[in-house]
This record gives sequence, C-alpha cells and structure tokens, in this order.
Amino acid sequence: MLTIINQIWEISNKAESNSYDAIARNIRRINSEVEDMGYTVIDPMNRPYKETDADIEANIATPLHSKSKVVKVLKPIIYQNENGQNQLAQKGIVIVE
Repeated sequence: MLTIINQIWEISNKAESNSYDAIARNIRRINSEVEDMGYTVIDPMNRPYKETDADIEANIATPLHSKSKVVKVLKPIIYQNENGQNQLAQKGIVIVE
C-alpha cells in the first residue's frame, strides 16, 4: 500500500507543477479513499528542520543553521491508524538546506 500512496503523491506533485487541473479532482478523491483506509500522508515541504525529527530522513545539502528547512520532498511521511493509534509507516525522505 505504501508504494501506491507514494505513486499517488508523486503524480499529484507532477500534476500541480504542470497545472494539470483536469486530474486534480481525481487525485483528491483517491487521497480521500486512502485516508478512509486509515492512512495519513504528510508533505513536510518548507518545514523547519531539527536533527531530532524522528519522522524524516534528511539529506543535508548545506551546513545546518537555525533556519534550515526542507526544500525538497522525495517521499512523504505516512502514518497508519491501527487500533486507534497512529503508527509511523514511512519516514519522509527529504533534502534540507
């Protein structure tokens, strides 16, 4: 299921960057179904980066400083709701500057 979610996320990002408004509704519907199945997908783009972040794996492009943030997301953060509790199913893979 994580592979499917990652592919949907990637298609969504490509559609946004290329202004494919025609499929935006379909992507929203698919994302809604994924959420109904108990998954939460988080895009950490522009999030401030801290070395203590447990839900992302970062490739550091420049020396860390107080304003370091996520500048590119290769894979989103995915949580799965199991028995009423959110469990980290996939760490986000990001680039930080």
